[in-house]
Amino acid sequence: MRKSYGVVWREGTRPLARGKLELLSHAVRLEGMAGSEPTTREIAYDYLTEIYIGRASQERIDGRPSLVLAPRTGDTLSIASVAQSGVVAEIAERLSAFQAGEEPGRRRLAVVLPFREDAHAAVRALLAAGPPFDPEAVGLDRHQVFLTDSEAVFIFESDLGAGAPEVLLGKPELWQSAAAWHDYLAGPPQIAEDVCSWTRTAVRTRDSLAL
Repeated sequence: MRKSYGVVWREGTRPLARGKLELLSHAVRLEGMAGSEPTTREIAYDYLTEIYIGRASQERIDGRPSLVLAPRTGDTLSIASVAQSGVVAEIAERLSAFQAGEEPGRRRLAVVLPFREDAHAAVRALLAAGPPFDPEAVGLDRHQVFLTDSEAVFIFESDLGAGAPEVLLGKPELWQSAAAWHDYLAGPPQIAEDVCSWTRTAVRTRDSLAL
């Protein structure tokens, strides 16, 4: 699924700009030219308060319905496709999915590692040294570790889909680190099953995205 679209956009009362819209893992990015001046705008998904298709005359661009993005602060953006109009609805749906953390291909993995209760201090020291790999280099967007008295819960998140964990498991640094844990383990690691999930959607979308 593509992540880049040819668009024109207007921010507040600024001149019309032309370029591309990119859907990044954490933000929507607009890059192009406003007249003879280069312009770039990047807005994090969780910074958007409203996403909808604008049909009012002041929201349209060259008479075409536009995608309207309202950030928490600053001017509202109106965006239109330079190709067919259906692209605007596609971008709106994908932006809403990204904002809710539901974009297809996104993969979250939780690994539970049990350890002996008398090893808590040693385990904390190992974790304080940071991950034994470069999270960005292996395609992760987020990596967290939660610690209880007897378990370490590793969270891996990536928009590269199921392939990201496989890349991580192939890193020799990971297995070298696993050897350092050997004396503290109380059992084999387990992959936690995702059985319940809820996300507050900060974005408010208007009734219909259809053109």
